[in-house]
Amino acid sequence: MLTLLNISNIALIDELRVEFEPGLNLLTGETGSGKSIIVDALGMLIGGRFTSDLLKAGESRAFIEGLFSVGRNPELEDMLRAAGIEVEGRETSEVIIRRELAANGRNKIFINNQLATQSLLRDLRPFLVDIHGQGEQQTLFNPDTHLELLDSYANVAALRQDVAASHKRWATLRRELDELRRDEAEKFQLIDILRFQIQELERADLAVGEDERLEEERRRLTNIEKLTTLGGESFGLIYEDGDSAITRLRQAARRVEELSQYESTFRGYLEGLESARALLEDLAFSLRDFADRLEFSPERLAEIELRLAELS
Repeated sequence: MLTLLNISNIALIDELRVEFEPGLNLLTGETGSGKSIIVDALGMLIGGRFTSDLLKAGESRAFIEGLFSVGRNPELEDMLRAAGIEVEGRETSEVIIRRELAANGRNKIFINNQLATQSLLRDLRPFLVDIHGQGEQQTLFNPDTHLELLDSYANVAALRQDVAASHKRWATLRRELDELRRDEAEKFQLIDILRFQIQELERADLAVGEDERLEEERRRLTNIEKLTTLGGESFGLIYEDGDSAITRLRQAARRVEELSQYESTFRGYLEGLESARALLEDLAFSLRDFADRLEFSPERLAEIELRLAELS
């Protein structure tokens, strides 16, 4: 409730201090005595628009100050603290609002001696005072207050708190249930994916080292011409040509054998020369067989490409 109102240099008022007591307070007087000015000043104090014609003639500044005693209200206190304004009191909180009005439009608002904005003042208005006038009522025309008025009239504040707590609990349980259902759906989806992947792995019939063997076979099939040339030329150089490695090795072996008859130290090399000849002959026959087996197969190459793609 409003407990104190100070007005300075507003319209016809030089200085005015009005104290209000709990219950009904009446301002009486003849027409033109300033009753409406007091109400207008209170309206400006809680965020109403200030016009220069309300400033007392000959003055450049005016002041309106009000002391409000408000019952404990967490919403109000949180709003003030969020704006950096401290609120004292246990059962009730005191809010002091001061407006400094100037003819040049440089108006200031102070709440509990802290500079504040007009938007904050308008947000605080529903907690402080309600003005009823001719065709003008702030609370009834605000849809946000209708439920509060109805609950207050029905005297169901305690029941409303119980319902709010029950609704909060219900909302929490519903959210948890939705999460459980979502988790269950995700589990079923994961199971389907894993089953599909297992089926793919079983159909693939994987074998260790298969991809390496297929890669080697693909390289052979894509290089048939080059491999045939290399195999044939290598076979000729080692075995078939007139001056092949085998032919020269045999000639060298006969000369070393003859030389060993005069120098026994060379006799130990004869066995190694024979082994080298046998190795070259084996290599030559392997090269010949390899070249004979080479055959390009587009069908087999396509099969290998598909299998490698599947393994990948």
